[in-house]
Amino acid sequence: MPDPKVSAIISTYNRPQYLHESIQSIINQTMDDWELIILNDGGVDVRPVVEKFADPRIIYVHDTVNRGAAVRRNQGIELAKGEHICYLDDDDTFYPNHFAALSKALDEHPEAGLAYSDLYAASSVSDNKTGRRHILDKQMMVSRDFNREFMFHYNHVLHVSLMHRKSAALRVGGFANDVKVLIEWSLTRRLAFIYDFVHVEVPTGEYHLAIFKSDRISVRERRNQASYQHNLRKIRCNLPPEPWPKVERIDLLYLVERWGPKLNQHLREIIDNFDHPMRIKLVANGAGLSLEEAQASLKELAELKNIEIIRIPQKIHPLLAFRKVARESSAKFLFLVTSCLQAVKAPRRLFASMDLFKERPDLNSIRWGVPGEEKEKTQFECLILRDYFLTHTKPGGHRVVNVQGVTVAPPKGFKFDIMYGEYQKQAKNQDWVKAGTVLDAILAENKGFPHIQYLINDLDTVCHHTKNYARLEKETLALIERGYKPDNYMRLARLYQAQGRWSEVLDMGAKAMESLGLTFEDFEADCFPFKLGNELHSFTLFMDMGQASLELKDFGGAARYFHIAAKLKSDSHKPFLGFAKAYLESGFLDRAEMALAKMPQPVGRNDPESHRILAAICRKRKNLILAFECLKKAFQIAPQDEKNVEPFYFTGAGLARWEDLVEPLKNFALHHEKHAGVQARLASIYFNLNNLFLAREAAEKALALEPKNPVAKSIQDRIKKADKNNPVKSLAENELGLDIAPEILPGLLDSAPIVW
Repeated sequence: MPDPKVSAIISTYNRPQYLHESIQSIINQTMDDWELIILNDGGVDVRPVVEKFADPRIIYVHDTVNRGAAVRRNQGIELAKGEHICYLDDDDTFYPNHFAALSKALDEHPEAGLAYSDLYAASSVSDNKTGRRHILDKQMMVSRDFNREFMFHYNHVLHVSLMHRKSAALRVGGFANDVKVLIEWSLTRRLAFIYDFVHVEVPTGEYHLAIFKSDRISVRERRNQASYQHNLRKIRCNLPPEPWPKVERIDLLYLVERWGPKLNQHLREIIDNFDHPMRIKLVANGAGLSLEEAQASLKELAELKNIEIIRIPQKIHPLLAFRKVARESSAKFLFLVTSCLQAVKAPRRLFASMDLFKERPDLNSIRWGVPGEEKEKTQFECLILRDYFLTHTKPGGHRVVNVQGVTVAPPKGFKFDIMYGEYQKQAKNQDWVKAGTVLDAILAENKGFPHIQYLINDLDTVCHHTKNYARLEKETLALIERGYKPDNYMRLARLYQAQGRWSEVLDMGAKAMESLGLTFEDFEADCFPFKLGNELHSFTLFMDMGQASLELKDFGGAARYFHIAAKLKSDSHKPFLGFAKAYLESGFLDRAEMALAKMPQPVGRNDPESHRILAAICRKRKNLILAFECLKKAFQIAPQDEKNVEPFYFTGAGLARWEDLVEPLKNFALHHEKHAGVQARLASIYFNLNNLFLAREAAEKALALEPKNPVAKSIQDRIKKADKNNPVKSLAENELGLDIAPEILPGLLDSAPIVW
């Protein structure tokens, strides 16, 4: 029987309830040429789960000892017969296209050692009674084109998303058995020394995140920050066997003056801040400890595989000490360092310097202008070509060559991070035009950057603020066509909600539920309702669907969606606002008021929407005075909320409270200079106050923004008549139907108080 093309490896430990789903996702692959190796890492024996499939392509290996995922994956690599290898955790799933898409990418790119796709992070809650997992959200949390420099800084290739050649993993030594978290980075980082990676921009699987308590090792290990940081140092300091065709070799030569905690802390700072691969050679220039004593003084740093201690028994001039070590080095570059090095102040200088060396063939050395590394303090803290250093230093004179001071640009590998920082700055300043310009420049890049499937969240924000709905709809539909469905169905529902396309909100909501695998019956499980600090995207979805049902006069449907939203965040007041609006629209005023009274407080009272709903209840009861007070409160809470403008104006106009309307609307207009509607309302107010000058000015502003604005045009016509000494009546007396909503004109006033 011929060897399979793909070997999939699952390491499992005490999660039999999800393993069946993971295996099934491999059985469902469109590509048949595979084997599955399941390695039980000392947990409960899952043979009964495996044997249910009765598939000869599945190999099961049981062990009673827990050795860790890295050991098991290495064991799987040894057993694998496939040319290509991929990995799946026992609680994650592949989509049917995973094997075919990644194997094809490796076949089409023989120079690549690894291909990787995009994954959805699936957030879920589990029912303790049934063990069933209810997925409530799927988001694209990691998606970045291959970027070698960034890969040395942080992992952007998740193990569930990757497929590598077996030969490539063997070339770099497989997974690091002593690494407990980010074990995939322990492999992918070393592969990046030797190979290019191929990014296949299509979702081919999902990894699961528990909304509440997670038992993932990656989550547990992060709780101990010191242990987690040391784990990262192990990964950064684990270098593959040479040669490194994709990376220039740097040897950092550190002149040790004294062993102890101060040196150890400095070394930690260097390793944590200099991501460029390098070997660290500690030059003990007469620093009197023995080799064993020096290693012991390094504490946990002695475990790191790229640190070497070189003892020089008798103290010599520092230049001679560096030369002595440099002669034994095979690196192209030397990074000459003393205790003066300020690693934290310029953390990515090596990447930037290597960019400069590639651009300047004449360059042979670099010194950086970093405070604390001034030349008068040290002759060193420089990056220099090894051969140049050995050739141009003069041992007799004990002098260093003249190292060139240069200004280095930010490293090219971090261009996205710099540009994205600028986008975030403009977004924080709420300058959405500039933010959009920066985002467009980011999206125009096609190499080493995250692409639209990741940046769509930012484009969503920009487009909503600039009301560029057409572009957002086009980009979102294109992503859905490419397979990025669940999050973008929810995004379309929100987009259509903003545009008042209510039927389409419900259509997209139904598709989002289907893509998440959710049904209405799911919410009857014992794990609902629950409290959560943040709002899930699915919570927002059901709130939008409830609002759409309200607008379509489907009050029963609205109540159902608001009820589900309340189960997804039981401490939120928003579903109660939804219930209140549904009762209000149905004519059940007492029930609407009761729904507001049951809202979680004080957050409910601090939402202007609650006061607007109270005002609507008062208007229904013909109590315009109390309605107006509610709307004044809404304006006090959120003076820039556009939803306050119309009800506040109409209610005040119905009471002829013209003077009370001026300041809130004028303040709103100051912050919304391009809002034609509020300028038209101000024109109406000033006209009724008989201030024709301000009325004319406001009407002209409104018409400049919206030439056909009917209210502003009517006011302008009336001012022209007034200018001809015609008698002027109030707008209400002249029956300006465009200005006063007839259903809120004063009637019999009811002064009964509204109780929260």
